[in-house]
Amino acid sequence: MAVSITTQKLIWGIFAARCAMCRRKVTWESESGGRSLTGEIAHIVGARTTASRGHVEIAGGRDDPENLLLLCREHHKIVDDNEQEYTVERLQRIRSEFLVWLEGKLAPTQPWSPGVISQYTYLNVPRLDEFAAMRGYKINHDPLGPGTHLSELGYSLNFLMNQYSRVLDKLPMEAHPAANIEFAHDGYVGRIISFERLRFRNKNVPLYRPEGQRPHFTGDLKLDPHIYHKFADWRLVINLNMQWITTSTAYTLVRSSGAGTIFSGFARINRVDLVTKTMHATALAIGLPTSPLDLLISNKPEAEAFDMASLEDDVSKSRSEEWCGAVDACDACGKKFVEGDYMIDGPTVRGGPWGNICASCFLAGDRQLGVGKGQLYKRTEDGWPLVGGYARPLDES
Repeated sequence: MAVSITTQKLIWGIFAARCAMCRRKVTWESESGGRSLTGEIAHIVGARTTASRGHVEIAGGRDDPENLLLLCREHHKIVDDNEQEYTVERLQRIRSEFLVWLEGKLAPTQPWSPGVISQYTYLNVPRLDEFAAMRGYKINHDPLGPGTHLSELGYSLNFLMNQYSRVLDKLPMEAHPAANIEFAHDGYVGRIISFERLRFRNKNVPLYRPEGQRPHFTGDLKLDPHIYHKFADWRLVINLNMQWITTSTAYTLVRSSGAGTIFSGFARINRVDLVTKTMHATALAIGLPTSPLDLLISNKPEAEAFDMASLEDDVSKSRSEEWCGAVDACDACGKKFVEGDYMIDGPTVRGGPWGNICASCFLAGDRQLGVGKGQLYKRTEDGWPLVGGYARPLDES
């Protein structure tokens, strides 16, 4: 019985189109786009009892993926002509060592920031809230009811998008750049990937967005709405939930025909199909990329290091006052407070309403402490003692 077409595709995917022995790619492509396969699928235990290593007993089927490996034509010839040297045990070891080596070829993570997005077109609210919380941040927004679409929020959508923008730009984030990924691999499952200025096409996105409905995904790409991008040796597919498309304009961008739309964003890989060399992902945030002019304007020198302890003063401490009540996270950026953090009771934005803000948001603003300007507190095991910003003797209070 010959190796099935599906199994052949699976082996090419598992071995990322490389020879398990010399580790070179076994595909060839001409300048005009013509392609040829220069590799062959080889059996460890021979396909027949008369073939090389065919006399060895095998628990599973001889055409099962575990008994197969991908080789270039030269090494396929060598292992079959030299059965005494290339035993079943040696080929199994070659297979195992190659797969370990291949996993080590996964694209490394790099620091990444959604600051490369100029305008959000897709915000996966529940997944982003979870993602931020795991990194010590909280995104402040009103709860969204089942079936609520972002585009139905009206003016409050501006506040929500601003909250996500402020928090996501601050999040410490490592991601695998999609442009650096050479092949689909199970090792990427659960990982975050980023993409910048990548052109996506769409499929199954309705002509008119269904409002007030919760989507039901079938797992069938012939039915589920998604966007996709084809790389040289693999394909990225991102499923779309109509609830999280931000505006009507954003919907037209997602559903654009022809050459598609260029997006930046990040997503989490949740499934890999090695037969079709497709990696399926859940989008966290997608948007239009920044322009070169935007990058030029935002290319400001990094802020100098600042020691918040220098803002403490003995007079404020002598008051022995503490913040009353619990403070969970910064009201401006959502960063969750931990022991040793400073908190300022002051304006969340310049000239705006007051709140509990972190040191980073304070340093990005006016940096003013004092009566009517802001007070400094420091988190300890027992609470939030006042440590600065009230340098007025008790008898002057």
